[in-house]
Amino acid sequence: MSSGASINVLYVDDELHNLNSFKAGFRRLFNIFTAESALEGRKILEAENIHVIITDQRMPVMTGIEFWNLLYLIFLIR
Repeated sequence: MSSGASINVLYVDDELHNLNSFKAGFRRLFNIFTAESALEGRKILEAENIHVIITDQRMPVMTGIEFWNLLYLIFLIR
């Protein structure tokens, strides 16, 4: 399998052990960015060129669907 190291993946989840496991499993294949909240994920998206976004559904403050709606309003309707 060829390396996709030039592919930037953002994983948003409020559970730190999930973020660490994901990063450990995929860091050799992709550039992994992790965020413990939707707000932190948004900041990463503003600073980095992210190709793939994975998000947990159940998070405090903002669900995964609410996060996607926010991204739609911010980044796609410009």
